[in-house]
Amino acid sequence: MDARELDLDAQRLRYAVLGVATTTLAAVVLYVIESGLGGIGPLMLAATAVFFSKLAIFGGNIEQYRFNPWELGLIAWVLDAWVTCALLLGISSFKRLPLAGKALAEAHLRAGNTLREYPGLRRLAFSGIAVLVFLPIPGSGAVTGTLVGQLVGLSRIATLVAVLIGAALAVVTYAAVAAFLGAQFEAMLTNPWVLLASIAGLCVFCWLAWLKVKRELQRS
Repeated sequence: MDARELDLDAQRLRYAVLGVATTTLAAVVLYVIESGLGGIGPLMLAATAVFFSKLAIFGGNIEQYRFNPWELGLIAWVLDAWVTCALLLGISSFKRLPLAGKALAEAHLRAGNTLREYPGLRRLAFSGIAVLVFLPIPGSGAVTGTLVGQLVGLSRIATLVAVLIGAALAVVTYAAVAAFLGAQFEAMLTNPWVLLASIAGLCVFCWLAWLKVKRELQRS
């Protein structure tokens, strides 16, 4: 991109980050108004859980838990948005920090390895990044998706949108499966074959879909 395109891309990214910040702040304020200050602790706990693993979305089926799977999925998506925005805004700054710089160097290495393993990402570009973030495979996720997006030459705003689409697909899938399992929980307790059939069907579908996507991504 030339200097004018870079300036326009930077301006669009700033507007996007402002939109993410404003929306997040409004959502947190509404949550605190509804739940009181005592709701901040559970919110931070939930955010920490889904940040480290989206499998925590399934915890929304626990009766005593404050958040349902859809709410946990939304929290996970917002966190992915913040991580992506932070990386796109401050990659050069992060590189100079002792711990963050080392972590970013390792993430760059993973992104490079992912790009070599799946050369189709260069060809598919935007959609490939979205699929990479969506798939629950090693080397995927918002951080790797963001770095790969920059390595393949996507603009920062295009990288942000691609990562957010992939992250949205991922959390919706997790939340939908968690909600389905929660709705079928009583039937599963009385008939374990329902549980086995549901899990087997889901695994077969994911495996076949992954094989198809993997073949496409591995094409140069």
